[in-house]
Amino acid sequence: MTAGAPTAPPQQATRRRSAAVLAVALLLVELVAACQSYLTSTITPLMAQDLDARDGYGLLMAATQAAMFLTMPLGAALLSRWPAARLLAWLTPVVVAGGVLSAASPTFTLFLSGRVLAALAAGALMTVSLSALATSLPPAWRRLTLAGYALVWLVASLVGPVYAGWASAVIGWRWALVAYLPLFLAARAVVILRLRELDRAEQGARERLALVPATLLAAGITAVSLAGTSWARTLLAAAGVVVVLAAAARILPDDTLRLARGRRGLILLIGVLCGAYFGAHAVVAITAHDLLGRDAGSLAVLLGAGGVGWAVLGMVCGRWPARDAGAYVRRVTLGALVLAGGAALMAAAVVPGVPAAWLLLVTGWTVSGVGMGLCYVDTLNRGLDAPPVPDGIGTSQMAQALVMAEVIATALAGTLTASALAWIMGAPADRGVYAAVVYGILGLLALALPPLARRT
Repeated sequence: MTAGAPTAPPQQATRRRSAAVLAVALLLVELVAACQSYLTSTITPLMAQDLDARDGYGLLMAATQAAMFLTMPLGAALLSRWPAARLLAWLTPVVVAGGVLSAASPTFTLFLSGRVLAALAAGALMTVSLSALATSLPPAWRRLTLAGYALVWLVASLVGPVYAGWASAVIGWRWALVAYLPLFLAARAVVILRLRELDRAEQGARERLALVPATLLAAGITAVSLAGTSWARTLLAAAGVVVVLAAAARILPDDTLRLARGRRGLILLIGVLCGAYFGAHAVVAITAHDLLGRDAGSLAVLLGAGGVGWAVLGMVCGRWPARDAGAYVRRVTLGALVLAGGAALMAAAVVPGVPAAWLLLVTGWTVSGVGMGLCYVDTLNRGLDAPPVPDGIGTSQMAQALVMAEVIATALAGTLTASALAWIMGAPADRGVYAAVVYGILGLLALALPPLARRT
């Protein structure tokens, strides 16, 4: 009998199928999460108008970020105690309960409570999911899944705003908060089932719970949210920034915040990049609704345009990454200039009396998305690539450091800009001028990227 081609053992073939199903399920979970991010940005001004909570923008941002910070640094320690599948099974229902509570809330206080409850679970889910991706999938599938995230966000940039705009306008922001939950639960269930087959995490020596830096992050970001016009509140917010940075220095690899060269510089760069972009993301829908008087459908168009810009350029840069350090610096420099240009357009859009304000705002946010796409994917790729000379940072540690830098910078910038907009909305006059200053500051922050890129 002629020997046929060698076949993989049944157990190995089964694991490959499970890995493929897990990768697809993870991409579906990411798609749902991406669409939900668009939904949250769309419904925030609608919720604030309905619940008379326009002065709570900063508090909403700070409270949810603080809740995430309480649990996000605990992910590695939790995984040293329980398998990822079990943690996901415990945490997912908490996210659902938080969404239901916010959707049914008659007051802003209850709405905020639901968001905090969901954020507490989401913080741990971020690090648990990342570790599951790194440890449970073979390297080839892991790279394919990470590459697929750019495509997922491209789809989300088209589907997410459409769903958010339609749901908010047709069924209301309350139903919009829960209508997607069945799909979310189905995708999570597949991930949990496959992780039980593939999970190779070892619950050996228990890692220390990072309670002190987690508490400092939560307390610091809460203090930042209290920024106001009085000297006392300004000093309190400044102290909060110092506390957040001190906690970040303990969580991130050593010397990250000291302008270190190499991959530590990439961690700092991703933080500055996300601060410049997500600081604007936190308020662009608010300025469109509260300053330009746009409705839910317009907000969907605005957020979708920016998302498409980021996703398309992210896919291009993922397909054709920067070949060397010089090419990376040039790409980041271009991206920084584009980001700053987008911020300038958005600043011009909110100046009182400027013609074509809405067109300027949409164009500026789209351009900002293009600038983010030019920088973001290449920075992640260079950070996750093994360096020629070992720098003491493992792949998993680097991945978590990049995520933490992104989230910390997003929280700081988003809370500061949301708090500033909350104060601006209560100003008797010149609100547009003050809002333009906020966008101008974010544009200047983007211009810090090229010198950071040269150090990496």
